[in-house]
Amino acid sequence: MRFTLHKLYTLLALMVLSGGYATAQDKTALDPKRESDRSAIEVATRDMIEAFDKRDAAAIAANWTDEGEFIHNDGEPICGRAEIQKAYAEFFKTLQGKTKLEIQSDVLRFPSADTAISETTLRLKNEEGDVVASGRQNTVLARQGGQWKIVIVREWDRDSGLDVSLKDLDWLIGTWQATTEDRKVTITYEWDENHAFLRGKFTVKEGDKVVESGMQIIGKDNAKAVIRSWVFQADGGFGDELWTREGRKWSVDIHGVRPDGQVLAATNIYIQVDPDTLTWQAVNQALDGVPIADTPPIKVTKQKSAK
Repeated sequence: MRFTLHKLYTLLALMVLSGGYATAQDKTALDPKRESDRSAIEVATRDMIEAFDKRDAAAIAANWTDEGEFIHNDGEPICGRAEIQKAYAEFFKTLQGKTKLEIQSDVLRFPSADTAISETTLRLKNEEGDVVASGRQNTVLARQGGQWKIVIVREWDRDSGLDVSLKDLDWLIGTWQATTEDRKVTITYEWDENHAFLRGKFTVKEGDKVVESGMQIIGKDNAKAVIRSWVFQADGGFGDELWTREGRKWSVDIHGVRPDGQVLAATNIYIQVDPDTLTWQAVNQALDGVPIADTPPIKVTKQKSAK
């Protein structure tokens, strides 16, 4: 059986569990008596991640029982620790660049004293932060000789399009400024109280006079698995926006209404140059259907916090 990239990378995450994601039905995971078990599994998880970073197939396979199984999309199982180690060793030979594994632990429960069940969402990201593979796993673990070991994993492919994350815009947090010949634009982003939305407040000045101001709210549309934002200007203008990503480039399609009722359409292009620099450009602009020339790229810099 050909062991694919997707099958191999997901093996790493089998031990990654977090009580912080336990739902109302997972009462066993919240039981204070299981705290030591949660901690032991978390330690094993960190060890596996370290082993993956070192490309140590033997150390990863050591977290499995001798007869452990992995089943991908209800296909042929990979059986036994030795076969899993062999598959990892072959996989590591194919790796190029620095790939990053992101794990979201959705459910952790303990149906008996010596067994645990986890449900996990997995994402593999390339160096640009793009999700290149995604999956869902159900994992059974058992305590053997005082240690938690992986017994069996069932995994299913998942549409990576569902993996757009608001956290990918975390780099926006802070205050940014751009200055042109006649204007100075300042916008500050912060998380809301529950990290469910990003909030932005902006001002546009000509000299010392504020000529525009308003707010922007960025959030995830979980029904359509996309990032959306809404802009509200102090003069009554408003708009809604749809964000898409290609590596460090974000394209934001805008549909807005000006205070006078004119309809504005445009695409804003944000390119992250480094943690403290981005470029902004407006293209494909039209006002009531009449085209407007593109703006040139404008450098925007993050301001350092005062100490």
